[in-house]
Amino acid sequence: MRQFFKKALILLLCLSVLLTVVLVCQEKSGSANVDAARTVADVDKDIKEVEALINKIKAEMQDLKSKIAALDKQTVSNEQKAQLLAQQVLTLETEMELNESMLQSCDMKRSTAMAERIIVENEYQYYQELFSELMRFIYENGTMTDFELLFTSGSLTDYLTRRDDFNSIMDCVNDMTESIAASKSHLEDLELEYQEAADKYQEVLDELDESKKELLAAQEELEQYADEIGSTSEAITKKYAELSETLSEAQAKLKKLREEREVLYQKQQSSTSRSDYIAPTKTSSKGFAWPLEMGISYRISSYFATRTNPITGQGTEFHQGLDIACNKGTRILASKAGVVTKAAEYGGYGNCVIIYHGVDSNGRSITTLYGHASQLKCVRNQQVKQGDVIALVGSTGRSTGNHLHFSVLINDEYVDPDDYLPDGYYKKMPNS
Repeated sequence: MRQFFKKALILLLCLSVLLTVVLVCQEKSGSANVDAARTVADVDKDIKEVEALINKIKAEMQDLKSKIAALDKQTVSNEQKAQLLAQQVLTLETEMELNESMLQSCDMKRSTAMAERIIVENEYQYYQELFSELMRFIYENGTMTDFELLFTSGSLTDYLTRRDDFNSIMDCVNDMTESIAASKSHLEDLELEYQEAADKYQEVLDELDESKKELLAAQEELEQYADEIGSTSEAITKKYAELSETLSEAQAKLKKLREEREVLYQKQQSSTSRSDYIAPTKTSSKGFAWPLEMGISYRISSYFATRTNPITGQGTEFHQGLDIACNKGTRILASKAGVVTKAAEYGGYGNCVIIYHGVDSNGRSITTLYGHASQLKCVRNQQVKQGDVIALVGSTGRSTGNHLHFSVLINDEYVDPDDYLPDGYYKKMPNS
């Protein structure tokens, strides 16, 4: 019994190991299939995304370059402003020194005027007191006439002496009056001079104080702005470096995608079988073949002409090509050899193929357009031969049913396909 369980356990372990190996192989196989399923169109899509990213990064970097240039210009402006401020500081310092000398001069003049004013005030006070005594004496003796003075005198000598003294006193009064008036005028001039000196002193002080405030404010503003400029410049430079690194990574990725596309394209070209080629049975004088394989049912649903709008059923529009209605999945053929310039969705044409066929004898470029395909069988930049299968008929884009829209363009202008397609495939419309 134990041997049976032992054998069963060994068998289960072997099955488990075998199952694990199978799952791993399937996983690897699935991964390989995913890689193998990747097409040129997938790579083209990735390339477009990376190219769009690169263009966006370049635009952002260009914008940052402009900002850096503006900051550099602003930095130069700030340096010039700093130099002007430094000159202003030097000028103000020189002016302050001159003003300080002026203040000293004003202060000396003010002090001198003050001392002189004190002397004149004392002198004026003395004259006032003396004048008061004289006026009291004159008041007491001023009414006495010469006759009374004569009779009140003890002798002629006494009379003459008293009269001379009185006249001297009167002369002194007159002189003192003039001195008092002069002292008073001088005192008023000194007070005015002193006040002017004091006002000038205060004016200079105020101007210096205001200049210091303005200078300090300008310096603080410049320092603050310089700090902001520095931090902004640092952030922009850092962002630019990050974008440069991202750009390098995107460009490296784009290079790998293009290499991958080239490998897939070469594989696709080498794996193209003759089943993707249908030899044209008939070509026109201009070298164009019918764009559908033979033996299928089709009809012309719209010509290169004015028609009723097929979507709205109202109004008219000019149809820029030939609509060939047929079953979905019908193979669409290259009407002429050339290079595929577009194999993707294209507005109202839905899934669209555009082939460039070179130039005609007049040097005009020739292009054909195949619209509304259900599936694309070629890729951009692919070389195709006349009769190669490039797409399958469908009804994608602005369409009301399965059909091929076929257009011919000369120098990027639509022309009537009737003039380029071979005869015998449909009843052509007479040229108007």
